[in-house]
Amino acid sequence: MLLTLISCLKTNMQKSLQINWQNPWSDGPWGNKPQPPKDSSNNTPPPQNSNKNPNQKPNPDFFDNIFNVFNDIFAKFFDGDKPKYKNIFIALLILWLSLGIYKVNSNENAVVLYFGKFYQVSGPGLNYYIPYPVGQLIKKNVTGVNSEEFGFSSIENKYLDRNLNAESLMLSGDENIVDVQFQIQWQIADIKDFIFNVADPNQSIRKSAESAMREIVARTPIASILSDGKQQIEEDAKILLQEILDLYGTGVRIVRVQLRRVDPPSQVRDAFLDVQTAKADKEKEINQAQAYSNDVIPRAKGIASQIKEEADAYASQVVANAYGEASRFSAVYNQYAKSKQVTKKRIYLETMEQIYGQNEKIYIDKNVNKSMILPYFYQPNKTN
Repeated sequence: MLLTLISCLKTNMQKSLQINWQNPWSDGPWGNKPQPPKDSSNNTPPPQNSNKNPNQKPNPDFFDNIFNVFNDIFAKFFDGDKPKYKNIFIALLILWLSLGIYKVNSNENAVVLYFGKFYQVSGPGLNYYIPYPVGQLIKKNVTGVNSEEFGFSSIENKYLDRNLNAESLMLSGDENIVDVQFQIQWQIADIKDFIFNVADPNQSIRKSAESAMREIVARTPIASILSDGKQQIEEDAKILLQEILDLYGTGVRIVRVQLRRVDPPSQVRDAFLDVQTAKADKEKEINQAQAYSNDVIPRAKGIASQIKEEADAYASQVVANAYGEASRFSAVYNQYAKSKQVTKKRIYLETMEQIYGQNEKIYIDKNVNKSMILPYFYQPNKTN
């Protein structure tokens, strides 16, 4: 059939190129009638019209060249009307082998199969494989980040058969229902495992991601899920999902797990918000009481510590004074035992000095007559 088609093409080309070329200075097939040159004795060349005729056809030699090229090509495959099967077979073989040249972009990897069996993984650049039906080529983007959404759809009319509520409603660790919308981002880490180990990688990733998120949420109380436990949930879900996918040998690397929105179910959202408000008020009152306690108790402890230190200082002072008085008494007694009269007189003088030292004194000379005016000498108090 192919030989018949080539023969017909050859015949049609020959018929279409067989044109009776005429004198260019006569009425030709182009419909224009050029003027012959004037007197040849005049060496002045005829003026040329700068405006070319739009109906002027190309030089007939152009078609002769095309015909010669095709004629040479067909001559290699035909000996008269008899085809040269060897040359045709070699040409078809070269054409078929040339189909095996392929290019892998910088963001891709390619898997080459021979008779359905894995042969190699090709990196970016020009590569070659034996074409179909011997070989098969599969190229995948290994640097692009793919995403899967759960509980919501950012693209309109995407996944029309999905039940978004069934994907997002989960049971928390304290047996409360929570509406969790999240997104995962993934890349192809091993193109061979990605192609051969799972029949539907996208569905495997979705099912594994939903299972991992439900398990992590089931370990966490709802209060932590709705407040400060979101980041920990994302990290735990990413680790668990990667472990599941590695166990399946999917050749997928999880880039990120992100919680988009976490709320109680819409049917009880208002009541839940009231409960959360009450809990927030409770926490506020507890924090205020704790702040007051933190202010009063340290101050009371400081005052108590000050009083105790003052008491300890007074006790130390009294005891020290008592020891000092006792030591002084012992020293006086020792001196008294050695010299009783001297000690008695010294004690008497010291005692009288203490008594009269703080009072006003009047001195009376025994030689003065009683009837006479007594002299008065004022002596100010002396401070010890």
